[in-house]
Amino acid sequence: MQPCGYSGAMAEAIEHGFKEGDKVWVEDGEGRHHPGVFVGNNEASGWFGGGPSAYVAHPEAHQAEVVSVFRITPRDE
Repeated sequence: MQPCGYSGAMAEAIEHGFKEGDKVWVEDGEGRHHPGVFVGNNEASGWFGGGPSAYVAHPEAHQAEVVSVFRITPRDE
């Protein structure tokens, strides 16, 4: 059952295939890519009118952030 206001398109966008611990690239606002580790989906993003997002940790910078799933791509290492 989907929460009220949670569209099918959003549900499909969250089906990105990343799982906890996956190494990813995160694109910043200037188009640069930074290494990160996928932590999990931000389940609350649909409740507040935003698009699908996820939590990503940046071990080298000792920080984490919530980013749009459209800014995350797989990183092979």
